Amino acid sequence: MEYRRLGSSDLNVSVIGYGAWGIGGAPFWSNEGDDPSLKSIKKAYDLGINFFDTAPVYGFGHSERLIGKALKAVRDKVVLATKCGLVWEKEQLGAIKKVATRESILKEVEQSLERLDTDYIDLYQVHWPDADTPQEETMQALLDLQQQGKIRHIGVSNYDVKQMQECLKTGPIVSLQPEYSLLQRKIERETVPFCLVNDIGIIAYSPLASGVLTGKYNAETRFSDWRGKGILGEFTGEAFVRNIGKVERMKTLAETLGKTCGQVAINWVLRQPGLASALVGVKNPGQMEDNIQAVGWAPPEETARELDALFTPVAA
Repeated sequence: MEYRRLGSSDLNVSVIGYGAWGIGGAPFWSNEGDDPSLKSIKKAYDLGINFFDTAPVYGFGHSERLIGKALKAVRDKVVLATKCGLVWEKEQLGAIKKVATRESILKEVEQSLERLDTDYIDLYQVHWPDADTPQEETMQALLDLQQQGKIRHIGVSNYDVKQMQECLKTGPIVSLQPEYSLLQRKIERETVPFCLVNDIGIIAYSPLASGVLTGKYNAETRFSDWRGKGILGEFTGEAFVRNIGKVERMKTLAETLGKTCGQVAINWVLRQPGLASALVGVKNPGQMEDNIQAVGWAPPEETARELDALFTPVAA
């Protein structure tokens, strides 16, 4: 396993991080049950992964509880990351709201600490920016938690450059967690350069584009989960069909390398400027073993150029 420093922090994180969205289960995903989920967490640790990212909204607390349970015995050897800023009145998609007020954050952190069964969080991230709450209020609450020792470092997720600039007026942030993959490259124009200049580590989520880059879907696929509801990403219509066409061409490149589509896609993200870690979600230990094969190699320059050209955004 390879490790990289996370931005300006003292955290060294594995280049593949364990993304715990999927193991939370409903309402976003279906999984294989708690036993395979717990085994996948422990397998990840055994394979050298020390970075585990979760959030309260993943299964409405279930993901955090699983992470806490699986890693309790090795708590001092891992980097636990969770989030605040998304709350719910009912356990359903439509009831999730962006709330990053001081009052909410101070309440949320206590709930996360309890579910994770720990007395500190290594990286505490604002899940989504709250347009109704000043960044100064959000950041000051996080700085107070840091001063109290309940969190070690502050990060943000899904923030743009302007929003990060507002955060930095109050205090430091060590990381940004954006969606980043061969199919989602919008951060490359402004966000990546800003993060490089300000020593903000990039944690990529959905490096496999929620499964599309694994190559297991085709143009006829219709998703019955959140991917078919237009919430995030392009999983329906003409855009989805175009993406599947690119993935089909990518399969040929992967075969020449003796790799799977998914391994090539993760490897590409790991080779991008500013990238500290790519979060990969799994359902069982076998998937974790497969994804780990994305680390420790680079494609020939000609293949890398062809891959990059295939997925270069039209507007870039």
